[in-house]
Amino acid sequence: MEEKSKTVKTTSLAAYSLIIDKHLAPRFNTLDDITPDSVRSIVRYDLDNHLKINTIKSILLVLKMIVKYSEEKGWMKHINLFSRMLPHGEMSDPQVLTVDEERTFVYWLKEHPTKLNIGLLLCVCCGLRIGEVCALRWEDIDLRRKVIQIRRTVYRVYNPKGEPHKRTKLIVGAPKTENSWRELPLADFLVEMLNNVKGKYKNHYLLSLDTSPTDPQNFRNNFKRVLTTLGFPTRKVHSLRHSFATRCLESDCDYKTLSSLLGHSNITTTLNIYAHPDINQKRKCVENMLKLI
Repeated sequence: MEEKSKTVKTTSLAAYSLIIDKHLAPRFNTLDDITPDSVRSIVRYDLDNHLKINTIKSILLVLKMIVKYSEEKGWMKHINLFSRMLPHGEMSDPQVLTVDEERTFVYWLKEHPTKLNIGLLLCVCCGLRIGEVCALRWEDIDLRRKVIQIRRTVYRVYNPKGEPHKRTKLIVGAPKTENSWRELPLADFLVEMLNNVKGKYKNHYLLSLDTSPTDPQNFRNNFKRVLTTLGFPTRKVHSLRHSFATRCLESDCDYKTLSSLLGHSNITTTLNIYAHPDINQKRKCVENMLKLI
């Protein structure tokens, strides 16, 4: 557990370092440059240039930690930086697949069982993050017990010493949080499909059948090709994780179990991020309530 915690912290520090090098250091020469107005200006600039909301939130989180530490050290006076930095309503679209879309999507993938398509099935049927599925090795899969274990993730970090066209590099590290280390059940059809493409070596990665993992961008590109083939709107791979969580809730999965399946540290995170009731769910809820009156 101690080694796991150390690896998680190393992964987080790498992500924080990327944010500092890429987003904060070029914008703030000194601590005096950090003011509510300067931060609001940066947030508005990033929003106008379509930077992802989650990325902006991560930038603000790291900046908050820097400010708090600097205040504790007496390097700067207390300032109220983080009151409504993001405008109300600036939330990303959860992009959940409808039941009919998901049914079509799963059926098509089962009919075209390439390694990358099986990876997409694991995302939509097990709720895996893109980095987690790209980091799966055959040693993580127990077809006899019908389970997979999430032990690592693939991510890119900023590499300032790299060549101009190689300023990032692919890293295999610990899962996102300690709770992300988890064991997940596999449906029978997934067990059968995995048996058909099973790799020869346990240390080989599932999606590449090699000792090097598949680049998440290649996985994203394959997802886009599948969406285009099916005539679906453009979505992010993470929409498959949202869809998995939503289908689980629609199937009356209890919140504690869903939180564990997703690898969250608490139920609140699960409900705030992945619960997306549509009008039919709301109608069903109201109708059930009225039956009691």
